[in-house]
Amino acid sequence: MDWIQTALNEYEQIASLCNAQSTLSNTIMPSSSSTSTYDIHDNDDNLDSKKLSAQLQQQSLQEQLANYYKEIDAVRKTHSSLKKQLIYMQENDDKTDQHTINNNISNKQTSPKIEAFSNHIQLSERVIRTVMMQTSTECGILYANGLVRSTSADQHEINVVALAALRASVSQLKEKFGESE
Repeated sequence: MDWIQTALNEYEQIASLCNAQSTLSNTIMPSSSSTSTYDIHDNDDNLDSKKLSAQLQQQSLQEQLANYYKEIDAVRKTHSSLKKQLIYMQENDDKTDQHTINNNISNKQTSPKIEAFSNHIQLSERVIRTVMMQTSTECGILYANGLVRSTSADQHEINVVALAALRASVSQLKEKFGESE
C-alpha cells in the first residue's frame, strides 16, 4: 500500500533527522568548549593553523546545519503527504457511506483502516515533537538566536524509544492492512 510505504519513509526520515541533530550537536560542542584565544607570542605558523582549524570547524558546522534543515524539510513534506493521503481516504470513505445511506443502510462508522492510519499520524506527530524537542516556546536543536541547545544521553534515549514506537506502528499497519490490497 502506498500510504504504508509513505509511513515507513517518514519513519526513516525522522530517524535520519535524529542522526542529523546528533551530528550537529557533536560538531558544535567541541568548538564551543575550546575557546580559541590567540596569544601575542604565537608565531605565524601556529596562528595560521588555528585560523585554518576554526575555518574547517565553521565549514563543517555550515554543512551540518544545511543537512539538518534538509532533513527537517523532508520530514515536513512526507508528513504532509501522509495527512493528504488520510484526507483522501476519508473522502472516499464518506462517498461509500453516502452510497450506503442512499440504500437505507445507515452505518456511519469510520473504517478500521482509516482509524488505524489516523492514530498512526497522531503518534507520528508526537514523535516529531519529541525529536524536535518542542516546547511551548522552542522547537528543534537551535535556540531562536541560533545557538545550539545542548542534548543529553537522556534525550537520545527518549528519541530511540519514540522511534521504536513509530516503527512498531508502521509494522502493525503493514501487518493488518498491507496484504489486503
